[in-house]
Amino acid sequence: MNAHTLAGWLTILILLGAFSTFFLKQIGREYVKTLPKEYAGFADAYRRFMKFMVGKHRFFGAAALAGLFVHASLVLFLSFLSASGLAAGLVLVCVAASGAYGFFLRRSLRSGWLTVHRSLAFALFLAVVVHLVFKGIVYL
Repeated sequence: MNAHTLAGWLTILILLGAFSTFFLKQIGREYVKTLPKEYAGFADAYRRFMKFMVGKHRFFGAAALAGLFVHASLVLFLSFLSASGLAAGLVLVCVAASGAYGFFLRRSLRSGWLTVHRSLAFALFLAVVVHLVFKGIVYL
């Protein structure tokens, strides 16, 4: 496995950590909250894990952005560019920028930035899948 391929897969793993917060919250709301009292130990452990992952969400996002730059620089060093990768990278930058805006400037979850951030995250998921299936390589 090449260094740029490894960097790309590591970036995807980091993105899955960032994406997991949405699913962990949804599972907590729909299933863990409705568990009977005899599963209180499991529910508490799940909530602690969910709180840990949600608290680290911004670090996953920053690490994914760093992983993108490592992956992209290695790909450009090899003198080729992927059109689908460029699109996915731009969407990742937009997701990170909207997250940073919401965390550092806005701080209100009731404003529209959170909807934009989540919509861009869904678009990023689709862009990454397209990038994995259709490379669209352009040699420089």
